[in-house]
Amino acid sequence: MIPVLIIRILFKSFNDRDYRSNFLNRFGIYGSKTSNSVWFHAVSLGEVISSARIVNKILESHDVVLSVSTPTGLREANKIFGSRLKVVYAPWDFILFSSGFFRSFNPKALILFETEIWPSMISIAHSKNIPIILSNARMSEKSYKNYKKLSPLSKKIISKISIIYTQSKSHASRFEKLGAPVEKIECVGSVKFDIDSSLRESPSNNSMPFILAASTHPGEDEIIIDAYKNILEDNLEIGLVIAPRHPERAYAIKKLVDKTNLNGRILQEIPKDIASENIEIINGTGMLRELYTKAQFAFIGGSLFQSNGGHNIIEPAFERCPFIVGPYMYNFQDILKLFTNEDACIQIDKNLDVLSAFKDLLNNNTLRENMSSKAFKICSENKGSTKKQCSGIIEMINKKEVIS
Repeated sequence: MIPVLIIRILFKSFNDRDYRSNFLNRFGIYGSKTSNSVWFHAVSLGEVISSARIVNKILESHDVVLSVSTPTGLREANKIFGSRLKVVYAPWDFILFSSGFFRSFNPKALILFETEIWPSMISIAHSKNIPIILSNARMSEKSYKNYKKLSPLSKKIISKISIIYTQSKSHASRFEKLGAPVEKIECVGSVKFDIDSSLRESPSNNSMPFILAASTHPGEDEIIIDAYKNILEDNLEIGLVIAPRHPERAYAIKKLVDKTNLNGRILQEIPKDIASENIEIINGTGMLRELYTKAQFAFIGGSLFQSNGGHNIIEPAFERCPFIVGPYMYNFQDILKLFTNEDACIQIDKNLDVLSAFKDLLNNNTLRENMSSKAFKICSENKGSTKKQCSGIIEMINKKEVIS
């Protein structure tokens, strides 16, 4: 198993050299040591961004060691927090490696963000009587079925978690069915709704309106580019910006564009000028919110193929950017339902519907305006989860310190 993990990291490092940086962290080996910090684990880019408000609140009264699993998550964490906390790669979830983390940092609490249920981390923390918090927890139907196959082990691990803050009642129900005591589950909504003030009022310098394809995955870019080419054949003047989920894929997307008669550019910042028949490819992170404020509408990637399960739809909604998603949104099923129930977004059934959805939004200003206003209203009505979770987390940490 371990040789496979090593080969996988080395293979990924061909596209992103930072996979090889601090490689010994994966084995639970860390150069420096601290003590009495809160261990906060946020796997990748999306989790780092979404959990930032909770981490910032904890930092007001406690030191934090933030662990991630991907280079994009590591870079974004360093960008957000700077020197205010230590960012490391999480150890692979084996008892030997996880024990190395506990020896190096001796954490006083373990916080796992969203769906990360790691048996070794949880078991060691439980054996040391350390509070274990599952924050902003979600359990999709797909994940539930997978955990259910390992029912005795899943129940044993989940029952060791001190508190589970779930995003919805359906997520709470799945955790309960897997063996979490009902008194350890609190349904508090999603922290993703607790976005800072909108950027929508910021002026746009773009001379050409554009479609945004956000957080795309392999296979989706081809479909988006093909739909865009069809739109141009209707003599519609509009640009296209693609911001792939993994920025290192920008060069592969550029090769796809080069096979067409269109122009493609790789950029590391938001373009000031966009031309029709021009595809801008973003090689960077942290720009989606501003892009949502400028786009005519957005397609949210990770949703056209079953393997991904969708990405955050709250940011475009909050920035009043009409958005389209594909059929596979199981990671955000309950949140998406809030929007589909109010006709606040478009969910397509199959890949061929991308072009139709694009045309519907391009040709109907009223539709775009109604979708964006309804989506923003939903965001406004679902705020408050961060405050609830932070209050409980800090109370639990402080209570543990008093007892100790």
